[in-house]
Amino acid sequence: MKLEGGLKGAVDVHTHILPGMDDGAQSIEDARAMARTAEESGTQVIVATPHVDFAGAKQARAAEIVRSSADALQSALASWGLSIRILPGMEIAIDPHLLDLLRNGEALTIGDTGKFILVELPFQQVPAYTESVVFSLSSAGYIPVIAHPERCVEIEREPNLMYQLVRAGAIGQVNAGSLTGAFGRSTRRVAEALLRYRLAHVIASDGHSPTSRPCRLDQAFHTALQVMGRDAALRAVRDIPGAIVRGETVRLEDPERHVSRRWFMFWSVGGHR
Repeated sequence: MKLEGGLKGAVDVHTHILPGMDDGAQSIEDARAMARTAEESGTQVIVATPHVDFAGAKQARAAEIVRSSADALQSALASWGLSIRILPGMEIAIDPHLLDLLRNGEALTIGDTGKFILVELPFQQVPAYTESVVFSLSSAGYIPVIAHPERCVEIEREPNLMYQLVRAGAIGQVNAGSLTGAFGRSTRRVAEALLRYRLAHVIASDGHSPTSRPCRLDQAFHTALQVMGRDAALRAVRDIPGAIVRGETVRLEDPERHVSRRWFMFWSVGGHR
């Protein structure tokens, strides 16, 4: 299948494709449809990242359950003739004890390589301890990947909060739907700004369903072409996430501080125009 724009070999590090695990795929049929759409639109590897909140209900054997569920889904997809790879992971709610959870084997890294970890911030604010958690993780050899920061109200108001987190050792991941306008114009503008100022580095689908939130990166890739150019867009959907699932070192360009664009009203003598 020849893909418009040449997108192939994409790697999706944030999906909710494991059936019945969270608010994502609700059945194996959902998961099959999501995987087929991903493969047909140019994705080669999917990381299954169900929501996990260690501060909430007990998450006993969570890592073991995710691993076995990802293996089972991989086998099922192969039996249906799909060649896409499924890897285990988690989308973990930011937690002051995240480093301990990793060291104890309770938290699962992206692709289970022991290096990159997908971290979700609350949608309303950035907790005061976030930068400290990012720094402690990076100092211990882990790289936190901040999931969809453009959807956090506080970062939408002040994108340079991501500048601090990136400087502390984090990588930013924007959602495909944010770039295509699925979450509104304001979220789209923030997502584009984060990519433009190198405050986000990866585009992932955050796929939840076969229809309303599919595992597609191709449409967002075409938007990213206009924002950051072809080479950088390919790095965001293929090269950087590919290195992440292999547990390799990711080299990033230095971030820039976001500069707000403000419009001013100019007044003329004797009235306004």
